[in-house]
Amino acid sequence: MKMQEERQLLLGAIADDLTGGSELAAMLVARGVPTGFSTHIDAAIAPDSLAHVIALKTRVIPAADAVDLVIAAARRLLSAGCDQIFFKYCATFDSTPAGNIGPCAEALADLLGARLVLFCPALCETQRTVFQGYMFGGSQILAESPKRFDPLTPMTDSNIVRVLAAQSRSRVGLVAHPVVDRGSKAIAERCEALAQEGTRFAVVDTIYERDLAAIAEAAAEMPLMTGNASVVAHLPTSWRRSGRLANPQAAELPGVEGPAVVLAGSVAPRTAEQLDHFGRENEIVSVDLARLMEGEDLGAPVLASANRAIAANRPIAIATMAPQQEVERLQGKYGRDVVARAAENFLTELAQRLIFEGGVRRLVVAGGETAGAIVPRLPINRFIVGPYQGLGTGRMIAEMPFQVALMLKSGKLGGIDVFSTVLEEMRRPARTELYLEQWPPTTRAQ
Repeated sequence: MKMQEERQLLLGAIADDLTGGSELAAMLVARGVPTGFSTHIDAAIAPDSLAHVIALKTRVIPAADAVDLVIAAARRLLSAGCDQIFFKYCATFDSTPAGNIGPCAEALADLLGARLVLFCPALCETQRTVFQGYMFGGSQILAESPKRFDPLTPMTDSNIVRVLAAQSRSRVGLVAHPVVDRGSKAIAERCEALAQEGTRFAVVDTIYERDLAAIAEAAAEMPLMTGNASVVAHLPTSWRRSGRLANPQAAELPGVEGPAVVLAGSVAPRTAEQLDHFGRENEIVSVDLARLMEGEDLGAPVLASANRAIAANRPIAIATMAPQQEVERLQGKYGRDVVARAAENFLTELAQRLIFEGGVRRLVVAGGETAGAIVPRLPINRFIVGPYQGLGTGRMIAEMPFQVALMLKSGKLGGIDVFSTVLEEMRRPARTELYLEQWPPTTRAQ
């Protein structure tokens, strides 16, 4: 086996939250790319990896702090011989005019000497598309969708070109769909023309999965690209054609038995629906955020409920969710960040006690910010990433002194029955066929 310094990473990815980072890693694994995943910048990068994802919690922290962390992660990946850097963010952009995407992308572009940087947030599997620079969720523009009420990153402007320009110094342009529809060569030519005009950032219209494939091919040689994970899933096609991915490898995950818990901190309507479904046959403990903010000790009764479920060999869900109006009231009273930290700290301490005292070995965490609070504070030596099998179903193994089967679920994604389905699947070994040609695994004809 080659030593790390002799090996070249085809891709180094930096994600601004853990759920998206784990999904990106799972997509590469399903495409046959040996891929590592870590939540700490200084974590080891396996010598047999061809891609590595560093998942950070930078989406809603101050921009200067986010830039520092992202640049440190990029330097770490470059030191491992990285060919290309990808900066991953949400498929609904999730970035206000004061947000972090523009500043982080500018700092990365400076570091890498990138003349032009593409922005491709689309996720066609869920009909999150971009047309004429405007982001859509199905038939709704983003500012008319539930995303306008997001408690952390309300998207009140659907024009991604305008949002990106508001948080950046760089000139922002558009690669419109008539260009994208002509394929990768036309995209590359448009990018060159924009760069010559002095445009440094370019939002790419994306409607169909085939658009993502063309964008990935056009960007395969760029030092820096940004977007949602779905565009990265098409990069391995270029790597195979060029011979850089000569031997795609199938991934395997062991089955894990043991107590099962869902921890939900997301306020997304989709997570509420999933919890509702889970609660038809399983117990759900709802943590009263108002009482938590008043300083009441809610840990003991919640742990008692969890321990009863564990003793009875039943899965249980614990959620810090509240109605939108109540969340807004608490944020107005205590401050947005204070409320978020209180919920995250509560679930983090609970996760530690459930794993190390309650013996929990199957764990689902719902919500990117929640996962970003819980997982980095666990003593995880290594992650083994399983293959992507559809939105919200990515699995991995967290190796501690023992193995914990883990799924980090985006608040907005996943089937209605995702919690009970995944907890059951964690008990069985998983080996999925490689998706070398067809992508995504559940795609409809386009």
